[in-house]
Amino acid sequence: MRMIYVIFGPTCSGKTSLAVDLANNLKAPIVNADAFQIYKDMNIGTAKISKSNPAYKFHYLIDIITPDKSFSVKEYQSLFRDTINELNKTNKDIIVVGGTGLYIRASLYDYEFGEEIETNYEDLLNMDNKSLKTLLDSLDMEASNKIHVNNRKRLIRAISLIRNQNKTKSDIINSQEHKVIYPNVKFYFLNPDRNLLYENINKRVDDMFDNGLVDEVKNLMEKYPISMTALQGIGYKETVQFLNGELSLNECKELIKKRTRNYAKRQVTFFKNQFKYEEFADKNDIYEVIMNEK
Repeated sequence: MRMIYVIFGPTCSGKTSLAVDLANNLKAPIVNADAFQIYKDMNIGTAKISKSNPAYKFHYLIDIITPDKSFSVKEYQSLFRDTINELNKTNKDIIVVGGTGLYIRASLYDYEFGEEIETNYEDLLNMDNKSLKTLLDSLDMEASNKIHVNNRKRLIRAISLIRNQNKTKSDIINSQEHKVIYPNVKFYFLNPDRNLLYENINKRVDDMFDNGLVDEVKNLMEKYPISMTALQGIGYKETVQFLNGELSLNECKELIKKRTRNYAKRQVTFFKNQFKYEEFADKNDIYEVIMNEK
C-alpha cells in the first residue's frame, strides 16, 4: 500500500534525522516542508542537510529558489502537489517532513487560494506590526485572533486577501471541507519534552555561529538583494543587525535563541489545532511504529 508519512514538529525536535533514517530503510523520497530550506545558499541558519550528505539526493523541494525571490504558500502548494503526483508514479512510500505547518496544511488538505490581483502593498509594508494587527482586527477579527502580532507576513497576506477578493480569510476557510486530498496519509507529531527542546535550540544556535553563520549571511548580502520573505528566517535578520552594528554578537545569539524558542511554541500550538496525529516525544518511537508496519 502506498503511504505518505508526514512528520512535523517544532524546530530542533529531530525531524530531519528521523526522516533520513526512514528514507534509508524504506527507500523513500523526502519532500521538504520547511519554508526556508527552499532557499539556495541559506544552509547553516536553516539547519539544512548538507549537499555532501548521501541522503541529500533523497530530498525534493529543497534549494529550489534564490533568496532574492519571494515565495508564497500558494506557489509551494502547487509545486508540492506536482511533486507528489510525480513521486507517486515510482515510489511506494513518500516522507514529508518540516516545521512549517501552513505549508503542510495547504498542500495536503483541500486548501484553496483565490486569485491574487493586487501587487502593490507599499502602504502595508510601511505600517508597523501593531497597526497591521489593528487593521486586520477591523476587517476580519476571526482571522486576526489566529495570527500573532509579530507574524508580519501573515498579517499582510490576510489584509491583501480581503482587498483582492472582497472576502475575508475566514469566509474562504469556512467554505472548505478541511479534508486530506490524498489517500493513505499518516501524521506523526514529534513533540519532545520542552526543557530538552530548549536545550537543543540553544545548542543549535551556538553551533550555527561556530559553523560560520556570520560568513554565510555576509555572502548572502553580497550575492543577493535578499527578499523580505527570506529575511523572515530567524537567525538571518538578527545576524544582519549584528553586521550592521545594531547588536553585539552575544545580543545577537541570545535574541536568536529567544525568538527560536518562541517560534517553537507557536509551531506546537498550530500543529495541535490544525491536524489529527499520533504524538511522540521520542523520534525513535515514530521510527519503530512506521517500520513495524512494513
